[in-house]
Amino acid sequence: MIHKTLIITLFLVFTTTWSQVETADNDSQKTKNVELYREIFWNNPVNDKKWVTDYEKLYTDDQKAELNTIIDNFEKETSFEIAIVTIDTLKVSREKFEDLSLHIAKTWGVGKRYKDNGILIAISDGYRKMRIQNGNGIERILTDEETQLIVDNYFIPEFKKGSYFKGTLVGLKEIIRVLKSKM
Repeated sequence: MIHKTLIITLFLVFTTTWSQVETADNDSQKTKNVELYREIFWNNPVNDKKWVTDYEKLYTDDQKAELNTIIDNFEKETSFEIAIVTIDTLKVSREKFEDLSLHIAKTWGVGKRYKDNGILIAISDGYRKMRIQNGNGIERILTDEETQLIVDNYFIPEFKKGSYFKGTLVGLKEIIRVLKSKM
């Protein structure tokens, strides 16, 4: 009887330990896969060849079309370029979100060459973060403080309600209004 109990106990300890090792190995492999995916994305952040790239699927096709039309009309009128990107948590860690948004702005070349007049609006629902990257040419017109006020007063209130399109739309329109008023 003691022998059977010992064998059963050893079996249970072994299977539990093996299961924990297997889970740790799986978690380690998942972490490595995510890190590799993030590195590949960093090296090649593909855009939709339009002003709005929605990796997180926050907008409908009609909503993306509306945002693209507004930005396209503004760009034709002023030469300022505004890109919007939503970034899911698989593409970047929370700590590197702002770095990635700057990297995307530079990689995509948001703004006219030698004017540096681009703005990138990066949004992550998964991390509950957003960042606006102003090109150097924009910073002379729209200060970081003014940009933060637009984020706090136009984007965030709607985002808190879960209305990402409305928040993006009213925030975008306010950025355009401020830029036009200073031209």
